[in-house]
Amino acid sequence: MSLSKLLTLHPSISRRTVQRSLSKLICNDTIIAIGAGRSRKYIAASSQQDSITTTQDNNVDETIADKFPAYVPLSADSKDILNYIEQPLEARTPVGYQRSLIDDYEPNVSFYLSEPIRRQLARMGNTGKTSQPAGTYGRDILSRLLIDLSWASSHLEGNSYSRLDTIELIEHGKAAAGKANIETQMILNHKTAIELLVDNPESIGFNRYTILNLHSILSENLLPNPFDEGRIRQHQVDIGKSVFRPLSGDVLIAKLLDLLLSKADLIADPFEQSFFMMVHIPYLQPLIKCRVQQYY
Repeated sequence: MSLSKLLTLHPSISRRTVQRSLSKLICNDTIIAIGAGRSRKYIAASSQQDSITTTQDNNVDETIADKFPAYVPLSADSKDILNYIEQPLEARTPVGYQRSLIDDYEPNVSFYLSEPIRRQLARMGNTGKTSQPAGTYGRDILSRLLIDLSWASSHLEGNSYSRLDTIELIEHGKAAAGKANIETQMILNHKTAIELLVDNPESIGFNRYTILNLHSILSENLLPNPFDEGRIRQHQVDIGKSVFRPLSGDVLIAKLLDLLLSKADLIADPFEQSFFMMVHIPYLQPLIKCRVQQYY
């Protein structure tokens, strides 16, 4: 449904109020915006009604059914996996970290992404500026990168800042009214981390120095124990709604982190390299993760 259609159906509500409501629903993943400008339309992210309970301090505890969006096509194998993980926890078999997943991977021989997908991603990501020195293109788009990446990454962690709020904070230093300090801190941490990557292309790489420094910046003032900032995880963690039990023991975790970083550094294709890290960092859980919701 378009904005104009919504205004026609609800003539007593101002355009500004409707726009604010739509922005909030998008941030809550209740609806999805498709298109831009006057052609933009909004569709429900799920056919199920969200159940929301508002606490006395106006923080929101959302109990939303975890349903994969119906508009994304799924293979038969994917449907089988979803059917399995939608079972109650007690119906699933607990599993631990399987080291063979990293041991069996051979850089530039093993691939998680097929060759056609890597070609397509290369075409989509070609800026025509590959001959520029490292970091030059990043500096060219720094303003947009600071806003888009800071907002999107923080939103994935439960941050309720809108994109407009993020622009005001990053460009004008103005924190959004009614937001928790922890949310403002998360946005600013992302800004600093992105600036580190763009300003230091010669020293940034797939190494422990880069990973720990990024974690230290991103987690600043966000963890219950400040000593966990930029440090290999020291204690056991659980994954919510999962029967997966990550490894414990900082010596072993550090050893495996160095192994996966050394393999990542050898991967020639940047998209395979990125996907490799997106698989193995969450699987190993080498660092303490910070989420806005843990403070609510």
